[in-house]
Amino acid sequence: MASGPTEGAEAAVHGRLSSLKGFTVTEVLGEDSLHKTVALLGRFEGRDDPAVLLLGRKPFDKAGLDELASERLALAPDFANDIYSKYVGTPPPSQAGVTVDLIYPATDKHIAKHRAQKRVMVTETPELYEQTVLPYIRSIPPARLQWVYNILEKKKEADRLIFEDPNPSLGFMLHPDLKWDQVQPEQLYCLALVHRRDLGCMRDLTAQHLPLLENVRDKGCQAISSRYGVPPSQLRVFLHYPPSYYHLHVHFAHASLEHRGVAAGKAVLLDDVIDCIKTFGSDAWSRRTLTFQLGEADELWRLLGPGEGA
Repeated sequence: MASGPTEGAEAAVHGRLSSLKGFTVTEVLGEDSLHKTVALLGRFEGRDDPAVLLLGRKPFDKAGLDELASERLALAPDFANDIYSKYVGTPPPSQAGVTVDLIYPATDKHIAKHRAQKRVMVTETPELYEQTVLPYIRSIPPARLQWVYNILEKKKEADRLIFEDPNPSLGFMLHPDLKWDQVQPEQLYCLALVHRRDLGCMRDLTAQHLPLLENVRDKGCQAISSRYGVPPSQLRVFLHYPPSYYHLHVHFAHASLEHRGVAAGKAVLLDDVIDCIKTFGSDAWSRRTLTFQLGEADELWRLLGPGEGA
């Protein structure tokens, strides 16, 4: 029996896609030639809800390099000059995989986040945070964090859990980030979600939260070392400011990973967060003036971004 036109959409909702049958690309949102990724906007046949599709080239499988560097790699000449030559190769299927991340149904916020955008550096004083940013954070609908609570309540992604400390005040859950395939350790990227729900971002942290931060750092690094063999000395542990969602979470990335999320203007090392509180006082992060990168798709752009012509 032939499948209906909405079969792909229904499977997408429940995370059961086996192909992209019925999916039509309507716009290329953005492309990163350095990291070999592309973001596409599209729709499934028979549905009006938009979908964001993120495609990325998988790293080479080191165990299969002998197969890649063999007669199974079809070559088409590009140019030759003396001892130098270049070809375009078509790899065997085992080395031709791509990562596929789907957001469906996608909101305007998802679409804007992945669309190529202008980026600037902005400076946020404590006064600007209190008068402008904090009211914005408090206005965010709680439903936006439902996906986080689904994870914390083990309604979703329980099979991806790396480690959990269930302590309600000091505990957290550690999962691999969706951008990591859990195969190449040099691409390692994990996220720790704290159990407590009263901390939104770095500005909320005080001396009373030091045991929580140190617990996340120490047990998170230990869990990653035990599971993946990556020692703490090869991990970059950090927070984002501003974060993409206001439930406190900590990023763990391999030190050799190159990604926009680990760059200055976005990432703040957890050790520096801890040391700043110990050195400058409990309210250090509420008193700091912070400079960070902001994209025009961010909702904070209309509050903090430059004016026309900037």
